[in-house]
Amino acid sequence: MFWNISAEKKAWVETSVAAMTTDEKIGQLVCEQNTAYMAVADKKAWLRQYPIGSMFVGAEIIKPGEEDSAIARQLIGETQEACTIPVAFCGDFEHGIGSQIAGNTRLPDLMALGATHDPALAYEYGRIIAEEGKSLGLHWAFGPVADLNLNHCNHVTNTRGAGDNPAHAVTILSALVRGMQDHGMCACPKHFPGDGTDARNQHIVTSLNLLSKSDWDNCHGKVFKGVIDAGAASIMIGHLGFPDYEPVDPVKGKFRPATASKRIMTELLRGELGFKGIILTDALCMNGFISWGTYEERMLDSFNGGTDVFLWPETVMFFELIRTALKDGRASTARLEESVRRVMSFKAWLGLDRQEAKKYELTTAARNVNAGIATAVAEKSLTLLRNRGGDIPLRLPANAETLMLYTPENDRIPKPQLEFFAAEFESRGYRAKVIPFTQLGKEEDLEKYTCVFLLCFCRPMYVDYSIFNNYSIWGFMANPKIRKRVFVSFGTPYFLYEVAEADTYLNVYSDSEISQRAAVRALFGEIPFAGKSPVTQKHCFAFGEGL
Repeated sequence: MFWNISAEKKAWVETSVAAMTTDEKIGQLVCEQNTAYMAVADKKAWLRQYPIGSMFVGAEIIKPGEEDSAIARQLIGETQEACTIPVAFCGDFEHGIGSQIAGNTRLPDLMALGATHDPALAYEYGRIIAEEGKSLGLHWAFGPVADLNLNHCNHVTNTRGAGDNPAHAVTILSALVRGMQDHGMCACPKHFPGDGTDARNQHIVTSLNLLSKSDWDNCHGKVFKGVIDAGAASIMIGHLGFPDYEPVDPVKGKFRPATASKRIMTELLRGELGFKGIILTDALCMNGFISWGTYEERMLDSFNGGTDVFLWPETVMFFELIRTALKDGRASTARLEESVRRVMSFKAWLGLDRQEAKKYELTTAARNVNAGIATAVAEKSLTLLRNRGGDIPLRLPANAETLMLYTPENDRIPKPQLEFFAAEFESRGYRAKVIPFTQLGKEEDLEKYTCVFLLCFCRPMYVDYSIFNNYSIWGFMANPKIRKRVFVSFGTPYFLYEVAEADTYLNVYSDSEISQRAAVRALFGEIPFAGKSPVTQKHCFAFGEGL
């Protein structure tokens, strides 16, 4: 087995598997969604009927953290108590537990960590996720994102990834994985075989890894091999086709998503890269997977292809399907038990074999240390790419008025939380007016503003990702009444590509409170700009650049 577990733990695995009913074995393959489970009226009865192996906790990565620690802790405790076989609790904790469960540390996005070029901070980043997660009873974080930003128009990767340089990504991600797993939480690098090469979204379509196999070996293959060698105990499979490795299906006339591909999961990931840990699917409600075929077809292709754990498989239907498929020969008991033993060994490695796992307490002092490290990541990531007029550090007259424009803004994208950036100016005695970028035309007296900021909050996962086709930018860039323009991106690192004539430009990579406050300190010269770009944008800036 992949996990270095004792003879006693191995015996627990074998004894447990031998005692399981068929339904209990099927359940070990299920990762239930907390929101679906919370809608169940009689939870104890439901868990007896559907003995799930793991449960997702907290908000999804595409949503802000709303659930608080007390609710999460209660859900975990009550569920664990109701189950005969211990449950592994997990979630989308890519940049800290606080990003998905309120009241914990929200770390700057992974790309900010990439901009620090500091593996020691990466290790601490992983440790913080692990220790704060364990304090709630969590075991498994679906991260870090191991995709490479090889297409700046990709909507899924962007600031969720460490960058676009494979060697650099391996250094940062391997340290992060070790930081998590050295402190008792399972890491789950994603999304194999690697997103970030085309411009589409797996939620909507089966996107593709467009690299040749030889280029893949030196890019995504190198990164995933690196995190596997660092000990990553699980890997998340994406709803991605890989045309150069697995051509279009001759019958369906479309590319098979990796989540339904034995060739990609078993031959490439397990065979060629030597991975022996847990293979987890991405969320199975995404159209990149659903579009492959009927429920039965796509789920059995995934099961027979090598999946160990299914993320939100529509649990009731999944149990019925696997029971039936085991009887009619479309699925084998040997294949089922292979995954069950892997999952139970994984649980033993996590310490879930013990009847009463020791509760991990996190002191206030420890949380303060974590907050300090999060601030260090934010400060060390700040990347100044343009300062042609020498406007940075800012020198504003007393009581100066500043105008802060933010983008994007519409009904489908959460309004940016930029009050921290404005508050930092106001605390220094300046006035800050904050309005959507599209309202700029209503500002008649632009000359009264000493400085006008265009603040970009374009983040991954949202379709309205670019300002490029917004013709308001034309008037902004060409307006002679604006005395000083400062561009700051709290989201995409590629915003400079769209405002290429900018004289003053800063990449922050994260809209967290600590990142916003750190950006203002640097703009006023109170701390240095220490970040170096973790990505390249042709004809704009290169990997490693930063003033």
